[in-house]
Amino acid sequence: MLKQDKERYSVPRKVQDFIPIRRIWSDGIFMVGSKFSKAYQFTDINYQVASREDKESMFLSYSELLNSLDSGATAKLTINNRRLNKANFEQSILMPMRGDERDVYRKEYNQMLLDKATGANGIMQEKYIIITVAKKDIEEARTYFSRVGADLISHFAALGSKCVEMNATERLRVLHDFYRAGEEAAFHFDAHDMMKKGHDYRDYICPDSIEKNSDHLKLGEKFCRVIFLKDYASYIKDIMVTELTDFNRNMMLSIDVLPIPTDEAVREVENRLLGVETNITNWQRRQNANNNFSAVVPYDMELQRKEAKEFLDDLTTRDQRMMFAVITMVLTADTKEQLDSDTEAVLAVARKHMCQLAALKFQQLDGLNTVLPIGTRKINAFRTLTTESLAVFMPFKVQEIQDKGGIYFGENAISHNLIMCNKENLLNQSAFLLGVPGSGKSFSAKEHITFLILNTEDDILICDPEGEFAPLVQAMGPETGSVIRVAAGGKDRLNAMYMVDGYGENNPIVEKSQFIMSLIEQIDKNGVGPQHKSIIDRCTAAVYQEAARNGTVPTLCTLREMLLKQPEEKAKEIALSLELFTTGSLDVFGHASTVDLDKRVLVFDIHDLGTQLKPTGLLVITDTILNRVTLNWKKGKRTHVFIDEFHVVFENEYSGAFFNSAWRQFRKRNAYPTAITQNVEYLLDSVQASTMLSNSEFIVMLNRAASDREKLARLLNIFGEQMSYITNADAGCGLIKYGSALVPFVNRFPKDTKLYQLMTTKPGEGVFGGESRE
Repeated sequence: MLKQDKERYSVPRKVQDFIPIRRIWSDGIFMVGSKFSKAYQFTDINYQVASREDKESMFLSYSELLNSLDSGATAKLTINNRRLNKANFEQSILMPMRGDERDVYRKEYNQMLLDKATGANGIMQEKYIIITVAKKDIEEARTYFSRVGADLISHFAALGSKCVEMNATERLRVLHDFYRAGEEAAFHFDAHDMMKKGHDYRDYICPDSIEKNSDHLKLGEKFCRVIFLKDYASYIKDIMVTELTDFNRNMMLSIDVLPIPTDEAVREVENRLLGVETNITNWQRRQNANNNFSAVVPYDMELQRKEAKEFLDDLTTRDQRMMFAVITMVLTADTKEQLDSDTEAVLAVARKHMCQLAALKFQQLDGLNTVLPIGTRKINAFRTLTTESLAVFMPFKVQEIQDKGGIYFGENAISHNLIMCNKENLLNQSAFLLGVPGSGKSFSAKEHITFLILNTEDDILICDPEGEFAPLVQAMGPETGSVIRVAAGGKDRLNAMYMVDGYGENNPIVEKSQFIMSLIEQIDKNGVGPQHKSIIDRCTAAVYQEAARNGTVPTLCTLREMLLKQPEEKAKEIALSLELFTTGSLDVFGHASTVDLDKRVLVFDIHDLGTQLKPTGLLVITDTILNRVTLNWKKGKRTHVFIDEFHVVFENEYSGAFFNSAWRQFRKRNAYPTAITQNVEYLLDSVQASTMLSNSEFIVMLNRAASDREKLARLLNIFGEQMSYITNADAGCGLIKYGSALVPFVNRFPKDTKLYQLMTTKPGEGVFGGESRE
């Protein structure tokens, strides 16, 4: 292997010649020297916030991955810290101005995001593994990489990390962004166009100039220095790599791994052990010749024997492999002074871990080509390690959520990078927002709603039992949305029997019957018996058939009249239950609708219904929302649904079943439902609700009560360190479950803004003045 790496040195005549890539193929295979290399990018996992048991499990899985590396090839693990490109960042997350009265809020929101981004790390950390192998031709190399790639992807999947192949453009972009830091937006590479013009692919990535010095390089206007790990401590902590790469700087760290075939390794160690035993025997013979028969073997010889035996034991019985490793690192800075200062800071971190880093002398260019994710290794400062001792250089830290076109949900509590979530990328778009009163639940929901109002054309429907969302929507202007206040004797009426074409999952009449049963169950706490069900089913079908013949829209009054015509006594009982909603004080749901349901944002305020009637109001509003979602779905329009005090509907069997069905329909009809609740225990006691919760891909957990925490931890498989982020957490801090990622977050909105005044529900703050409805 080491012989294969030897190459004839040719004097570079231009900057491009310093880049050791000889040929490239569009699928991402590079020819470096006489070998072929292929790169794979893998995502981070939550290693730093995992419990001790989970860390051990991850460590063993990572050791297995290292063991699986082929001894006929070399591997390079690279951690790349690259600064976010400001122009790209602003283009991807800032709201464009639209020339309306809401631009004042857009400016505030954009300023908040910019402040967060500049105050945060501003560093993206990418991780790659590069495999380099000597093969006869490209076809053989392709076959090899397809096999090795599948193996790597499965091993990373076992760790919870996603590993993907990188094509030529992606690999060249990484090199371009390093060589030409600050010009990231200028990168453009089109292989066909390049070949047509007769250009060299290195023209697109190389720096303007390279100046060599004994201990640093100058790439264009930037300074860089390559350092390597010279002395290893006998005991190294698994956070060392994390701490070395935890600088707010453009930098790269690479670990080159050369796996040794086990039979060669065993033979080598046995020979070493034999040499140690021979030295001990010769020493004892000399002592005996001097009549010193009670001499004890010197400590250093005994230690050599013990270590050689342990190494042999590792290789033969403990499934360890022998590996050669080189650890190199490159730092970049704008000035030489800054570079010296950063170098000293990195050396200090290594010293803290009892290791010694040193700058390469007169080998800076070779060092640079070793660090970069190209697949070459020009530095042979090898250290012999076992799988376990190499796995200690753990490249994992914490998961990041930074989706393109995502919505801001706070900043990562560990890395301080922005959390940008785009629910479109998830398997399903169902979301839950959980937190005790005062933990920032409503604020988080309002922040999400504000973004949707200001930056999308999607419809937004809000069920608001506490009257918290109305001021926000009203402030956005009357043409944006309207507030429907549902109260006994109020002027705003909603027809509970209204049903659009395509209502329900299967038979619309059956679905509507179930809704009426849920309604009656909410009114009559004695429940709905089998006879009641049959009568409701028969009458609902009759009412809709008659309405279809007459071309009218039925109401609850029509249903009650139909019930009164039935011969059964139980029908009279149901009609009596419905009297409150038809001719009684709560007839707001019993007649034709009097409100405009076509506005883009609708808030259904049921604060004035009172505690007894809120569950009923919640049901009718959910049914109204379902109708609107169905209409939007047919038009190809997306709807966002927010339902506060969500736990209320699961207090009864039928309303829970109806709601479960509605939740499924929201998902299938391009609606993104978000349930907001403080009483998680109610949800977890209901099988349907807990299933909905465990199947949801997006869950925001704020501060939780102790009893809730334990149940939630079991349901969502969250343990150890991660639970500490929702224990006695400050308002706006907690955990986000986003698909398979689980990220601790902090979300603090600047208080001196108009948006904060609209979104806060704290007493004494915001538009409510001294009154709070949280």
